[in-house]
Amino acid sequence: MKDRFFKVADYIAKTGEDATKHILHENERSNSVIWVVPPGKEVVAHYHPETDDTWVILQGKGDYYTAKGETRPIEAGMVIPAEKGDIHGAKNNGTEPLVFAAVSAPMPVQMIKVE
Repeated sequence: MKDRFFKVADYIAKTGEDATKHILHENERSNSVIWVVPPGKEVVAHYHPETDDTWVILQGKGDYYTAKGETRPIEAGMVIPAEKGDIHGAKNNGTEPLVFAAVSAPMPVQMIKVE
């Protein structure tokens, strides 16, 4: 891995119009990413059939998808593990970017959207 140290503020500064996934590292075992979700935008409800995905909420607040049509409020300071097959995703319902780090393993990550 070329770089092992990352500043979250660098990725918040790159906020676009839609939710943006910034890959920090990825190998055959795991990956780590920073998601930046602008107000009113979302990471669609989905699941991974063979991969666990743990989120650490760093900034903002939102509604976390826990099952089809069900949500739970989230905010900075929370850690949310989703085991393989667990529905997850989030909508930013705040006024600042919703920012979270996510670590997924094992690889590869297959994403199945939930309608």
